[in-house]
Amino acid sequence: MSHSSEHDAPSSHARTDEGDEAPDYADRILKGGGSVFSGSLIAKAVGFALQVVLGRGFGKTLYGLYSYGLSVLRIVRELSTLGLQNGVVRFGAEHREDGNEAALKGTFLAVGGLGTGAGVLMGGALYLAAPWLSEVALRSTNDPLVFQLFGTALPFYVFTYLGSRMARALGQMRVDVLLDSILQPALFLLLTGIILLLGQGFTMALYAFLASTVLAAGASVYAAYRLFPPLFSSLAPTVDLRTLLRFSLPIVGVSFASIGLARADRIMLGPLAGEEAVGLYTAASKMSVQLRFVLFALTAAFSPVISELYHSGRTDELAQLYADTVRWIALGTLPLAVVLIVFAPDIMALFGTEFREGALLLRVLAGAYIVVAGSGSVGHMLQMSDHQDFAFWVNASMAVLNVGLNWILIQWYGVVGAALATGAAHVLGNVFQLWGLYHFTHIQPFRWNLWKPLAAAGASGAVAWVLFAQLASLSRWLVGIPVALLVYGGVLLALGLSPRDQAIADDLWAELRTRLGA
Repeated sequence: MSHSSEHDAPSSHARTDEGDEAPDYADRILKGGGSVFSGSLIAKAVGFALQVVLGRGFGKTLYGLYSYGLSVLRIVRELSTLGLQNGVVRFGAEHREDGNEAALKGTFLAVGGLGTGAGVLMGGALYLAAPWLSEVALRSTNDPLVFQLFGTALPFYVFTYLGSRMARALGQMRVDVLLDSILQPALFLLLTGIILLLGQGFTMALYAFLASTVLAAGASVYAAYRLFPPLFSSLAPTVDLRTLLRFSLPIVGVSFASIGLARADRIMLGPLAGEEAVGLYTAASKMSVQLRFVLFALTAAFSPVISELYHSGRTDELAQLYADTVRWIALGTLPLAVVLIVFAPDIMALFGTEFREGALLLRVLAGAYIVVAGSGSVGHMLQMSDHQDFAFWVNASMAVLNVGLNWILIQWYGVVGAALATGAAHVLGNVFQLWGLYHFTHIQPFRWNLWKPLAAAGASGAVAWVLFAQLASLSRWLVGIPVALLVYGGVLLALGLSPRDQAIADDLWAELRTRLGA
């Protein structure tokens, strides 16, 4: 760990060579991350409600069938985007900063056209392969309809995803979150609720998924028009397609490998253990992945800043900001980790009493995601500093390892084996990426002041275990979880925030009071 402190860090108001005051990047990250965070709260609420409705409404087997089909759709989507979801942020943010509207328009048109075209081709392939996939992968239902309808939805799904990243390149973080994480799940939740109220079954829910993707894609077109009107004007676009693809195409491998890490467990559970195991595992995975919530919010705002600072040679400031974001992620993630790990049986029961047996899965996966969150935006640090090839090889290697471990451990330990395999691959992948980042850039995110949130989490976890053992189920929700969170906050206050974090907290509190007063 580095011994540097905030007092030694370069100021976020450092002067440029021209003598002008540089942007306050910490403030920009926090404000952008705050926008994503607030939007993501809505997204998480919608997503959680959707998962609970599907789990309770259709049971473990059909919920597992939907989850399996969605896993296949996500994997095919990563192939269809051609890595352009990162390319549009990398070059779109640069063109926006330079005020080059022609290049920005050309980048957006190239990304939208190439991605949607690939989505049509891959969607058609998925539709045609549906009978074979259902025969090979689905032990309980053997129904190709889920793959056929998801294949039809793929081009719209891809377009909406790329549209969200165009909004991110323009610095419109709330629109990014709306298109990426809220709109389609909210529409699907609404339509599914109506279907259940009308007494319709799972097949109609699949058609509701297709309808929600079409509506979300239409909203993406409207958002692009509102955010960047020159996209639909007579302005002649310019684009360096070769440079865009040279950056983006290696990220296909990175993204594909990354989603392989996230989805190989469910893909292999289908043929090896059946849809019911997929349903149980998916519920645990959906809960554990919430530990990436703060990481996701700050990374969305941090990614354009990484590109700007690295390519302008301001690596010292970049290193300090990376360390700051890791500390902020730890502060926000650790209390949730305590709750998920200690109160896992009660949390899994939210999906239905039959899901309670997945508590061990939740604990194993949550332990792995603590490491993922604690690594911060390491993958984006590598990609935005033009080391995407290394990121690809790490993720590809871990994806292969994940497949191998899942194949062995699922047969040995069943659904628990999938959690152990995936957790190990995630941890090792992040360790290798941290090593690579330091090797290439001499940047690492760890500072000694990380001990404070770790100590607070340790104290909170100890108290939570005692309460979990002593209290009945309902009392755990009403007493155990609030007390655990209060202990975490109390220990942090007793240890004291760093001067940098205290100043940020004061600014955020002052802004909140101003808004409440207004």
